Amino acid sequence: MLMEERRQLILNEINIKNIVYVKDLAKRYSVTMETIRKDLEDIINENSDIRKVYGGALKSSSNIVDESYNLRNELFSNEKSILAEKGANLINDGDSIFLDAGTTVSKIIPHLKSKQNLKIVTVSISVINEFINFFSGIDHTHSIFLVGGEVKPNLLSTSGVKVASDLENYFFDKAFLTLDGISLENGITSHNHDEALVTKTALKQSLENIFLITDEKFDTSKFYKVCNLNQVNSLVSVNTENSFLKNLVKNFNINLY
Repeated sequence: MLMEERRQLILNEINIKNIVYVKDLAKRYSVTMETIRKDLEDIINENSDIRKVYGGALKSSSNIVDESYNLRNELFSNEKSILAEKGANLINDGDSIFLDAGTTVSKIIPHLKSKQNLKIVTVSISVINEFINFFSGIDHTHSIFLVGGEVKPNLLSTSGVKVASDLENYFFDKAFLTLDGISLENGITSHNHDEALVTKTALKQSLENIFLITDEKFDTSKFYKVCNLNQVNSLVSVNTENSFLKNLVKNFNINLY
């Protein structure tokens, strides 16, 4: 297969699926991953609506938030697993923690096996399911609480004014949060008002907030403002050498893990 033909097929796949992964493409076209990376680099340079993300490329105009939870959970799954492990390493025995409804955050649960006496509060039905599945039949000293409210089936979570109000009764050592956009101009932003309200409340009720951030969120802004960057304590990324993140750390005194 000629290089031009392969690249056109890859571009077609991005336009259909919104996202592609280097490893999958290398296997499909029987070429090296370095060859695919060069293909994607040239495709990105020629198409302003496509951007590089960890392990592949994403069509920037894709509205991932509207997809089902299971589909979003599969996107950037390797990157999310790394972020979850890095996030779990920041948890100390005896901490009270908040876990939001992001697909990255639920992956923290398996890494809590070695921890002791955690109090976990969440709005995520997926976190609850993960906790039950992982810790069922295992001796542990954790407590977990689901904050009730309107259930969002596509998000597998509760959200809204009631959830935010109930969250004000809790105090957290650490809040583990996700976001839809982060930019120098607009700070942390969200697609959804109700989710943003929950995040805002968790920020107020926690001694330390920790955002787990995947590469496609860098330098983007969404519908609703969550907070300014000077309210952010820590970011967790697989790409700590990224110039955008380094700029945030320098200008806003944010910890980067």
